[in-house]
Amino acid sequence: MGVETERKFLVGRGWRETVVRTREVRQGYMSTEPERAVRVRITDSAEAVLTVKGPREGARRAEFEYPVPLADAEEILARLCPQPLVQKKRHYLGGRFDGWTVDEFFGSNAGLVLAELDAEDAADVVDLPEWVTEEVTTDLRFDNASLHGRPYPTWAARTAPAPRPLRDPADADLVIFDCDGVLVDSEPIANRVLAVLLTEAGFPTSYEDSVCRYMGGTLDRVRAMLRAETGRDLPTGFTEHYRARLIEAFERDLRPVPGMAELLRALSRRGTPFCVASSSPRDRLALGLRVTGLASWFEHRVYCADDVTRGKPAPDLFLHAAVRMGIDPADAVVVEDSVPGVDAATAAGMTSIGYAALTPPDRLSAATRVVRDTTGLAVELGLTIPG
Repeated sequence: MGVETERKFLVGRGWRETVVRTREVRQGYMSTEPERAVRVRITDSAEAVLTVKGPREGARRAEFEYPVPLADAEEILARLCPQPLVQKKRHYLGGRFDGWTVDEFFGSNAGLVLAELDAEDAADVVDLPEWVTEEVTTDLRFDNASLHGRPYPTWAARTAPAPRPLRDPADADLVIFDCDGVLVDSEPIANRVLAVLLTEAGFPTSYEDSVCRYMGGTLDRVRAMLRAETGRDLPTGFTEHYRARLIEAFERDLRPVPGMAELLRALSRRGTPFCVASSSPRDRLALGLRVTGLASWFEHRVYCADDVTRGKPAPDLFLHAAVRMGIDPADAVVVEDSVPGVDAATAAGMTSIGYAALTPPDRLSAATRVVRDTTGLAVELGLTIPG
């Protein structure tokens, strides 16, 4: 019989500098009972193992692990394990922290970061790293089996992080752009289409109403708001009808926000990483970037509402983007043109720049800074772009 000796901790800042290796993990559970957890894990899309774990006794528990064919593991995850899967980056630390790993979760558990010490004498270690904040070894909520069925955002405290000292956005290690209204001039098009279709469906809506109430949110959020207010749902097929009309309008009329290509070029030249994190579905996001010629600037650094359980104003999408980019959320700056987007950045503990080209500046007053165009945005990011 194998025995796992493992301790788990919440962490603060300071561990990332000691990372020597990182691997990507996907895992699902066929049994999540504390007495008998059964898991299949795929690492780096190349290795797969089946693991059976017994009940925890403090830091120790019985563990049996066996390699399985990769194709079998993929089928088990797809057909036998409840969705969504547990997804994380596992960082292995070096130097005096050899033996420690730090798991950064994304997807349905975005925002959770856990350190683990897995060693025979783990239960006896008392000289803990300075970046450890709280031990959660015996808190079953933090077991991966529990996180599979009850993702972290569904039970974590719903309070914003403690205020951080105002940091200069020009010093950011990562710039996260919203897409609609920031990178591409799509909001006037999208809100005109939405207002027309809502009115046709029996929910009278002007263009101004749509901008004020719905801009920056998902269509699911629009549906939920209308249901709460009227007790009625959108008609069957509304989503498909809306997307078809929107695609037609985008192909015909969509343009990049003036000066944005030059700003992205300046960021790239300076070497500052950037990505896009949008509430739009992936197909609409890809369409907008393609039609406007901005897709080549982002390559695979594109994240959307499809990647997380909760959309803006929850912090999940921005935290997911930071994890995928390998940047501490506190070192990222978000560029957003909507109230839900600014609220999401604040909840993620990130600096934010409100982009008030269409949204009235006073509605974005919760942002760290507010600008009206790409010229002002360039100044805040410490960039020089052609006039």
